[in-house]
Amino acid sequence: MKKPALVVLSGACFVLGSGFKLNEHSLNSIALSSAYVAGANGADSALYNPANMGMGKFSNKHEIEISTTWLHVPRFDFTTDFTKIKNEIGRDQGVQTVCTPENWLGNITCAIASSQLPNIAPSASKADGSANATHFVYPEIFYKSPSFYGFNVGLSVTAPSGMTIDWDGEGGKFLDSSFIAMIEANPVLSFKIANWLSIAGGGRVIYGMGKFQNSLYVPYQASMFQNIAGGKITITSKGTTAVDQISDTQGWGYGWNVAMTLKPFYAWNQGFTISATYRSPVHIDLEGKLSAKARTGTEENPLITADMDADLTLSTDIPPILQVGISQQLGSFLVEFVYERNFWSYGDKFEFNYKNQKFSNISGSQAHQIGSTEAERVAYIEKMMGGADYDAVAIGRGWKDTNSYRLGVTYGVGQKFRAMASIAYDETPVPSDAFGIPDADGYMVGVGARYSMFNDSLDVGAAYSMTFKDNRKSPIQSKDGWGKLQLVNVSMACRF
Repeated sequence: MKKPALVVLSGACFVLGSGFKLNEHSLNSIALSSAYVAGANGADSALYNPANMGMGKFSNKHEIEISTTWLHVPRFDFTTDFTKIKNEIGRDQGVQTVCTPENWLGNITCAIASSQLPNIAPSASKADGSANATHFVYPEIFYKSPSFYGFNVGLSVTAPSGMTIDWDGEGGKFLDSSFIAMIEANPVLSFKIANWLSIAGGGRVIYGMGKFQNSLYVPYQASMFQNIAGGKITITSKGTTAVDQISDTQGWGYGWNVAMTLKPFYAWNQGFTISATYRSPVHIDLEGKLSAKARTGTEENPLITADMDADLTLSTDIPPILQVGISQQLGSFLVEFVYERNFWSYGDKFEFNYKNQKFSNISGSQAHQIGSTEAERVAYIEKMMGGADYDAVAIGRGWKDTNSYRLGVTYGVGQKFRAMASIAYDETPVPSDAFGIPDADGYMVGVGARYSMFNDSLDVGAAYSMTFKDNRKSPIQSKDGWGKLQLVNVSMACRF
């Protein structure tokens, strides 16, 4: 499937948590900034460490937890500095047209034609923009069964990735309005081999959907040979094509996960635990439709404009994740450290392919140069489809694997009231000079509490976390300080 010269969709993912995903789903995980692997317990262990489903205090009971999270990103103003992006991709680079003679008569033809060739200066290297506030509420559910001959089954239904972005202004038009959501069902099975060892595994079923409305500038270079009264010339034009586009996609992906919990010193230190989880990559082909309007030149003086409709396939890989957690219980305190490795260099990030392209409404002051009829103009555009630099506007190229470090403390282990606090550091996979959705290293703090009542049959609580994004090296410079992401969670768990 060939990509059209005039259209390359600026995809979007998830400016949440580590890179573009959301780690925190349940009350405990938000309060502990996902320092929640070795110490995972209850219904949400089905997601965070299914090997622990048969290891906790309530391993012989059904547990269901319903979790509701409010996500908030405050409104902020920013300046996009295109000089910090390789080749200043993302801004209007104008149009530069050159006439090259191919024979001696061509020198005369070029001399006559040069005064009429369009040349438009690039836009400013910096542009202002603004991001409207983001508010998003999403429910999630977790379940684990009682133990049966050492086996437990569990299920979680979560939103592992999601985004809603609404940016305004010239500096933010490439993310004018973008929405994407993914829902994951994660069925798991665990087996407790001994009091000091348990293993688990399961599947991943992910449904994704996305809606995008944005604008971007695609670099191009095109040449056209002409023979005018014996004067042979080649006219070469390069610059950017402005593209306004709307798309709607959806698709399914599948994967697996495994987990293990080990208490290596169980005979004399039952409170020390080592756990590891691994979640496989998931490939998703989101398919749908795309409509686009492309223009060379300025809005006031468009040289060539064209509409395009096409079938769209957005290929993406949710990367594999390895987590290793070490926890130690000290009286009523449980302290856990988690190391996380995200393999962002694996697979596709946002690879867009099109088929069944249909061009129409070709016009503009230079349209007569590429054909006198609509059919001739369409044929010319299809012929010149190789002129756009797709790699320049590809998102997700050059991403690196990242590390995350998480530390959480729980007070009140084994008691009715429990309080939690945490800190974490997330590396970004995105190169600071790459075109696309900006991201930066994140610093997270979290707090939360929960209370058990009615003989531990009902458990309620709330949690809050704040992630600060350090955008000092990013092309997107916030005028309101560091970027912020807030999560507020309320949860209820039932046991029977």
